[in-house]
Amino acid sequence: MFNFVIIKEIAMNSTIYSSLKKICASLVLAGTISSFALASTSPSKKTDVSERAKKALSSQFPKAESIKWIENKNGQSYTAYFWLYDVKTVANYDSNGELVSILRYYHEDRLPMDAMTLLKSKYADKSIAGITELTVGDDVSYYIKLEDNAHWYTVKISGNGMEQTEKLNKQ
Repeated sequence: MFNFVIIKEIAMNSTIYSSLKKICASLVLAGTISSFALASTSPSKKTDVSERAKKALSSQFPKAESIKWIENKNGQSYTAYFWLYDVKTVANYDSNGELVSILRYYHEDRLPMDAMTLLKSKYADKSIAGITELTVGDDVSYYIKLEDNAHWYTVKISGNGMEQTEKLNKQ
């Protein structure tokens, strides 16, 4: 695995750093997309998914469709990929079947009005490319990918307010 700290220090004052950031962002995005593609299209391997996790999913998300399970960390946790009301959803469970976190991927039409109002108060001139909603316990955070002609932005909205977490140049 590359040591990104060393690469960053070597290339800090050059255009290489800008290119490396774009490549890394692209690799992360490609990895995320391919993990969904593999989860939804590859033949399911026999996995020993906890019955508790399966029961928890079916009671918490009874309308879930196209469920695919992945066993993580030698049975210490499980990830379920599924569709719920036309939203790609990922639920993570521990070995006892307790829900750990939920990821949902959607477009701006599903963003709650209060979050949209806050976002548009500062970023009205930006287009929303996509939204990732992260729920851990009672805490919900929205990671909104925005764009304009020159940049990509990531803005996080949570109980602590709104903050820009990333800004990348387009080329």
